[in-house]
Formats: sequence, C-alpha cells, structure tokens
Amino acid sequence: MLRGKSVNHSSQSRWKAGYTGFAALTFWFALILQLILSLQRSYAGGTGILHALWSYFAYFTILTNLLAASALALRALGRRSPSGDFFSRPSVVTALSACMLLVGIAYHLLLRHTWQPEGWHWLADVLLHSLDPVLFLGYWWWAGRDSAMSYSAIATWIVYPLAYFAYALARGLGGDAYAYPFIDVGALGFARVLGNAVVIAAGFVVVAAILIALARRAPRPPPA
Repeated sequence: MLRGKSVNHSSQSRWKAGYTGFAALTFWFALILQLILSLQRSYAGGTGILHALWSYFAYFTILTNLLAASALALRALGRRSPSGDFFSRPSVVTALSACMLLVGIAYHLLLRHTWQPEGWHWLADVLLHSLDPVLFLGYWWWAGRDSAMSYSAIATWIVYPLAYFAYALARGLGGDAYAYPFIDVGALGFARVLGNAVVIAAGFVVVAAILIALARRAPRPPPA
C-alpha cells in the first residue's frame, strides 16, 4: 500500500515538474518574442535600442508576465534561494495569478478591439494575454492554493497594480506615450482616468477574492 502511494506521489511530482517547466518556457518564449518585435519596431522607426527597452517595460502585461515567468522558472529549477522561497509562497503565487488574470480580462474587454495583430505579433499577443494567464492559473491550482488564506491579503496584493498605475501615469505626464488608452490623461482628463483606475482596481479585488474563496474551499494537501 505504501509503495502504491509512493509511486502515485512520484508520478504527480513528475507531472507538476513537467507542467511548471513547460509553462516557464512558454512564458519566456513569449517575453523574448515580444522583446524582439519591440526591437524590430524601434529599429524600423530609427529610435534605437534604449527606446525599445524603455517602451518594452512600460506595460503592465510585460512586467506581470516577467514576475510570473520568474516564479515559474525558480520553481522549475528547484534550487532553494531567498527569491525562490519568496515566489513559491502561496500568497505570492495567488497574487501573481490574480494579476495575470487581470492582464487577460482587461485586455480582452478593453483593448482587443483596438488592433488586429498578424504573424508573430499575433502569436505574442495570444501568448501574453490569453495562454499565459491560463497556464499560471493552472500552476496556482496546485502550487498556490491555501485554505488558511485571508481576504485581508488583498490589501497587500493591490499595492503592485496601484504602483504600476502611478508609474504609468508618471511616464505619460513626463512626456512619454501612455501605455494604455484608458489612462491617457491628455485625451480623457484626470477624472475619467481615475475613474477607470478605480474600476480596474475593483476588478482586481473581485478576481483576487474569487481565488481566495476557491483556495479556502480546497482541502490542504496531506502532510509529506
């Protein structure tokens, strides 16, 4: 009986390791592909590499995918480190999952209709905004659920989206192009932009609360 349990546990461990490795590779492929496309666009426009990098790191999608890709890569490598321990915490995995879901939901509701990507641009678009959020949600399902998680954690998690909003707003007010049309103060005005931010923040809270509710209903994994 013990042998059967051991074999089953080993099979599950291999499956989880394989899933994490596949997800990490998918995330990094999407990020590198988008970086190459950004460099190509910058080269064609004659603005240079630094401008391409500056534009690349302007987006919540890129920054959030980078954080999630780092969490997956550290888990896939399996080496103990302060950063690995941090990114493997259920609260951190859940927060990142909520942010990745926000990426996908906000894009498909607010931005998908604004352009029609083709070729490699289409692939990067699908990976970053559609597949990656789903893959990370699957990772959260077995690595981030914790029935002891409290709803009060959302107050800490929302700091990252709010910090990004301040960062993106500062870039736009400083003369850079606004990363997203719904935070364009010049076109919409401060009141409209702040209203949009409140709605998106409320959406994040709802998504995070749903994840916590699911986690609290799920049984804790049995002790090793």
